[in-house]
Amino acid sequence: MRRINFRPLVYALLVVYLTIMLLPFLWLLVSSLKTTPEMFSSPFSLPAVLRLSNFVEAWQTGVAKYLLNSLLVTVVSVVAILVVSGLAAYALARSQFPGRNGFYVLLITGYAIPIHTVLVPLYEMLRSAQALNSYIGLIGPYVAFGIPFSVLLLYSFFLDFPKELEEAARLDGCNELQLLARIVAPLSLPGLSSVAIFQGVFIWNEFLLALILISDDALKTLPFGLVSFQGQYAANWPLLLASVTMATLPILLLYVVLQRQFVNSLAGLGK
Repeated sequence: MRRINFRPLVYALLVVYLTIMLLPFLWLLVSSLKTTPEMFSSPFSLPAVLRLSNFVEAWQTGVAKYLLNSLLVTVVSVVAILVVSGLAAYALARSQFPGRNGFYVLLITGYAIPIHTVLVPLYEMLRSAQALNSYIGLIGPYVAFGIPFSVLLLYSFFLDFPKELEEAARLDGCNELQLLARIVAPLSLPGLSSVAIFQGVFIWNEFLLALILISDDALKTLPFGLVSFQGQYAANWPLLLASVTMATLPILLLYVVLQRQFVNSLAGLGK
């Protein structure tokens, strides 16, 4: 029997799926270049005149400040998560110590706890430590909530890491820190990139913790800061959509840079 070639059908379905996924972003970009009356009178048409001034006004109104705050919080949090979860996952995958299984179960339990259930005690703890309205008061919870999932992901990755490379490095005189820095970390970029993308997207878009822990306008992150573009009875929608467009671009850039490592890590997890 002649084998049926389903490849054109698969490609056609992928093109349809990609189009559906891109339509909201394209509508966001087009609407951010319109005026408010034009946006409501013809929401799905191209703008008569491209209003790039919406982006300039949004940037000057406060997006630049909120963007820098989000960038600082996200970068510091992701780096801390990568360091702590990487060391913990490697220790779990390679070391045999008392309480190892209990520690692993504790990590799974921590990942299963919803963030909403600890908001009140977290707020009281940070208030007692005088850490409210500060970067450290926001970065600390982000790192704490990001570690369990990151350890679980990297743990499965390190289990498949070839031990022969580690033994060869030890024979060449590498200590444990040199082994991690020169051998394990560079060869673990797919897993580390996946953690960076997952946690970076979560922290960049996180709103609830920033809303509760930050009240100073100078420290607001981007999702929380965008609320200031909405008034009590009306909102400048083109300005708001221009701000959302600028907030989306860093995450798209992060994925474009790390997409190869991200895809490789997902392929490895399916083995």
